[in-house]
Amino acid sequence: MVRQNLRIRFESLREDSPMKAEVSGVGMVIVLHKGKVYALDSACTHENGPLDEGSIDNDEIVCPWHAGAYHLDTGKADENTPWVHDTRSYAVGTSDDGELFLDL
Repeated sequence: MVRQNLRIRFESLREDSPMKAEVSGVGMVIVLHKGKVYALDSACTHENGPLDEGSIDNDEIVCPWHAGAYHLDTGKADENTPWVHDTRSYAVGTSDDGELFLDL
């Protein structure tokens, strides 16, 4: 695995406010939810809607275009939104100095 720095500090995140990031050319959405940081691919699998402009509902991120929903921890598509399919999720860590990173 290769550690990739997100260039985002933990304290810059706001609860349930998705943020766009890019790591090694991959667009991601970063979300702080209930004190834990999640990362998923940033484009909705339906029509590439911007998940970083989406909202958080319970433990899911909801696409602003057609309301496709994904579980934050797994990237699995919500069974009630069959027009989307699972997206990739990433494990996020925090270094001692507060910088977020992924192990890819």
